[in-house]
Amino acid sequence: ACSTGGRQRITPDELDPALNQEIDPDKEILIYARTSPISGSSNLFFDRQAVDKFNRTHDDVQILVKDYYGSAEERGQNYERLLSEMAAGQVPDIIDLAGVPYRQAIQKGYLEDLWPYIENDPDLGRDGVLEAPLKAAEVNGGLYAAFGAVSVDTVLGTASQVGDRTSWTLQEIQDAFDAMPEGATLLQFDASREMLAGILMHLSLENYVDQETGTCSFDSPGFRSMLEFVSRFPTQKEVEAETAVFADDFAKWKEAEERFVSGLQMLDNSQYVALTSLPKLNARHGGRCAFIGYPVEDGSTGSIFRLTGQCIAMSSTCENKEAAWEFMRTVYTEPKDGTPDNNSAIPIWKVLYDKQKDTLMHTEQEIVPFLLTQQQTVTVPPLAEEEVRRFEDFINSIDKIELIGERDLFNLVLEVCAPYFSGEKPLDETVALVQNRVGLYLSEQK
Repeated sequence: ACSTGGRQRITPDELDPALNQEIDPDKEILIYARTSPISGSSNLFFDRQAVDKFNRTHDDVQILVKDYYGSAEERGQNYERLLSEMAAGQVPDIIDLAGVPYRQAIQKGYLEDLWPYIENDPDLGRDGVLEAPLKAAEVNGGLYAAFGAVSVDTVLGTASQVGDRTSWTLQEIQDAFDAMPEGATLLQFDASREMLAGILMHLSLENYVDQETGTCSFDSPGFRSMLEFVSRFPTQKEVEAETAVFADDFAKWKEAEERFVSGLQMLDNSQYVALTSLPKLNARHGGRCAFIGYPVEDGSTGSIFRLTGQCIAMSSTCENKEAAWEFMRTVYTEPKDGTPDNNSAIPIWKVLYDKQKDTLMHTEQEIVPFLLTQQQTVTVPPLAEEEVRRFEDFINSIDKIELIGERDLFNLVLEVCAPYFSGEKPLDETVALVQNRVGLYLSEQK
């Protein structure tokens, strides 16, 4: 076994078998717990190239990777194994947060606050990063997650139709929809109850849950209104049944585009809004889109940041934090999905973000606003300073982020609400069950 400071670190049989690793006995070891896939269609995968590059360029330190991902059948058990090892004091130095409950890990003292490292980094610093996404990931003022790029999940409307704002309540969205022509729809055809419920939970769950005290308050008018709003939409099974016959020829998507062009679809929902997508979004919405967001009962911003690349943390017990940070900082400076020409990512490092902005403010673009209908190209001028400022004001208003490892509580609430969405349980019984189940969950996490 390889060890540092007298404590066992890792044995050859614990190494990730997919990476062909070898332990160098002359190097200090940093253990990386991998909880996401090595490759795939998702952006959220393990960055093998970054680990290999670090190991090639360091003579005294080596990153070795342990696999806590595995097959679909093994995944849940692997995540539990990682949490059990951490509880026993065997905390990896670098942790892939895709499989770790973020807040729980912070409360138990497993993770290191990264703000001091960012502030003291000569290439970063507070002034060198976009603070809004990082502040959205804060817990009690500390930042424990490193990620290099995000996009925004939001709802877009035409400013002349819904107003140029970034938030609204459930009643306000209903009032706006009542003014639409007969036969209009609120969102595109594939907006299901489950999809909307998941997003609205992320946006408003903290209004009903106090994780510090372990209490919840779901028996409230706001939560009831949200469930009633979501129940107006089709279930995921109904959406899948409706779209099954259109899987190959995109006829249903073309129909949806035609509805949007003709003014019969009020809103467009998108998970991949970035500064680079703004010219197309403006063209699609008649010259000016509104980042109006999903409705939230308290009227707060109804948009949320989503990660577009890996998300990792440093252990508070890591014995070589300087080396760990030297690796982790590349999440910002060399992000896989935060490059200036990526149309669905907002890089956290301002050097990359400013390159995006500079290109957009000095270059005309050829845009196809509607891919399936009216496929003519539109030439749009460089982004005006006012539009850039409007977008930056928008992202600075967002205070929520979806972290993959935080889904347990959301999934629990959705699971309990599922019978209500399918018409099997009434609203009052559902609210009582959510209150009970979440209360038990919170007490178990202490």
